[in-house]
This record gives sequence, C-alpha cells and structure tokens, in this order.
Amino acid sequence: MAQEERKEAVKETVDRIRQAAKNQEITKTVLGDIRSELIGLASRKELFSIKDFPPPGADSKRRSCLYRLSEDDDHGFALYLNVANGSVNAPPHDHTTWAVIVGIEGQEENRFYKKLPDGVEQIASHVVEQGTGVAMLPGEIHTIHIDADKPVLNFHMYGLGLEQLDGRRFWNNNTHEWKVFPAHTDIREARN
Repeated sequence: MAQEERKEAVKETVDRIRQAAKNQEITKTVLGDIRSELIGLASRKELFSIKDFPPPGADSKRRSCLYRLSEDDDHGFALYLNVANGSVNAPPHDHTTWAVIVGIEGQEENRFYKKLPDGVEQIASHVVEQGTGVAMLPGEIHTIHIDADKPVLNFHMYGLGLEQLDGRRFWNNNTHEWKVFPAHTDIREARN
C-alpha cells in the first residue's frame, strides 16, 4: 500500500515540477518553486524510510547510494532519494545541469564555492535537513558533507539524469586541477 501511495505522490510532485518549469528558463525563482514542491513531498516521511531505502551495507566501499524515483524518457527531471550511513565528504563539483537537494531525515551540509584561477573559495554553506533545501544552477559549485553519526535521507533532483552527466567536473585538491567527476556507480531502480 505504501509503495503505491509513494509512487503516486512522486508522480504528482514531478508533474507539478515539470509544469512549473515547462517552456521557461530555469532561474533561481523556478528552482525555488521546485524546492518547495520537494519539501512538500519530503514532509510525507512515512513514504520514505530507511527500511524501504536502505544504505549500502557495512561491507560496501561506498557510504551512500541513490534510488531513482522518477526520470522522464528523455532523462529530464530525474528525482533520486539519496541515503547515506557514514561519513561522506564530496569534493567541490558542478553538475552541468540544475540541481535541488531537499532533506527528509538527518543533516547534510552543503558548502558553496566560487572558482579561482588556482582552485576554489568557499562563499557559503547551508545544512539541508527536514523542511529545508538548496538549489543550484548548472555552473554552481558545491560539496556535500555528512557526519557518520546517523543515517541521512534526502531528495536530489536534476534537470538531467546522472548517467547523462558525463561532463561534471570536480576540483582535486591533491593535484590542484579540475578533473571529470566519475559517474555515480550505485543508482538503484525504485520507480516500481
């Protein structure tokens, strides 16, 4: 029963998001509307639990994984549930498409950066938790930080599915250069 209710709630939310963004330039205002829709969906915590969306096991090298909840046939409007159990520290990176992250459970710190000739400089940060979210235009740079204390669940929505984003770049602080971000290797299908 919860699975059908979840599927319908996701469909209705993505339909409203698609309608809000249809035939217009994606701006911070439009992303704010998308964030609001996702915050509404996230308030239905009974539909999105660790039990239904378990994190990688203790034997996994990864501390987080993504569940695909929705994605258009042309790979647009891709909605994932991200679940992490353990410390996560992503390097500064872009997405090459718009992105919105909204909290369901736990806390995920997002730090924002501007590009410099020799790297990046942090300009802001925001903790994503239940009832909050962040939105980014294609060229914006951020990092994600999750403490190992307790599991985190949140929505990640992109203008284009992650498998299609082969040009994402991250700042490698060890080599002091921009490199191509490898594709996410643990996306689990959850549209059924």
